[in-house]
Amino acid sequence: MPDLSVAVDGQDIVVSKPSAGLSVTYRKRGRVLVAPELWRTHPSAEQLNFYVRAWKAACAKARSLNWID
Repeated sequence: MPDLSVAVDGQDIVVSKPSAGLSVTYRKRGRVLVAPELWRTHPSAEQLNFYVRAWKAACAKARSLNWID
């Protein structure tokens, strides 16, 4: 996913799409990733598409770090 940026910051994985000004932080809770800020939003279609792609990128990164199976 070349247009997404994935960074690890402690127990967090931050996925962003700079060209659209979108970003989401997934936090490691045991062997699960959660994004608490997503529960408080009503995303547009563009944001929803980004969140789906960001989730996949975050899971791939978490797997590479052995955070999740």
